[in-house]
Amino acid sequence: MNDHELTWYMQELSMHGLGAEIDFNNLIQALDNHETRQTRIVWFHLSSFLSHAAMISKYLSPINPRGIKKDRMELLREKLNVGDDSEVLPRDARDNVEHFDDRIDNWVGGDGAIIEIVLDNRSGFNYLRVNEKNVKRVLLQEELIFVSEKRDGSKFELELSPLFEEIKRIGEEATKWIENSSPYHFIYPQ
Repeated sequence: MNDHELTWYMQELSMHGLGAEIDFNNLIQALDNHETRQTRIVWFHLSSFLSHAAMISKYLSPINPRGIKKDRMELLREKLNVGDDSEVLPRDARDNVEHFDDRIDNWVGGDGAIIEIVLDNRSGFNYLRVNEKNVKRVLLQEELIFVSEKRDGSKFELELSPLFEEIKRIGEEATKWIENSSPYHFIYPQ
């Protein structure tokens, strides 16, 4: 893969890094505003943030990496300094966004106890006995932990701050690579 081709990938990673940063910051603003804290706006920004994270994950950790996918994965990880322990590589966030329909399908015909709420902290989570309920989306605001379900109905927790920091770093690295190593010269509108 030459630098012309690599630029195409780097542009996508840069764009999704910026999109994730914008949505994460909007999420924090919505959480800090008592008028929007318990509205769908929170979930809109969280879902958008996770969608950008999922796209970055796809480029850096494709399913069944063979051929060009494997080459791309290895080259991007090398150029962007993405280690095997990167926060963006686990599939929980990616699967949550991409397979949300499966979770809804799982709830059809159930008891109807589905929870979607922003809680101050783990105390509220424990008080509501969230682990005994179907979880659409729960956000523990103080810890910035997102709780949801996997496709099989088991719960998972995702610390948002480390994921955000890694996505931001990857996006910035991709942007630097474009500016310093891409054979293309871009002119962006103001």
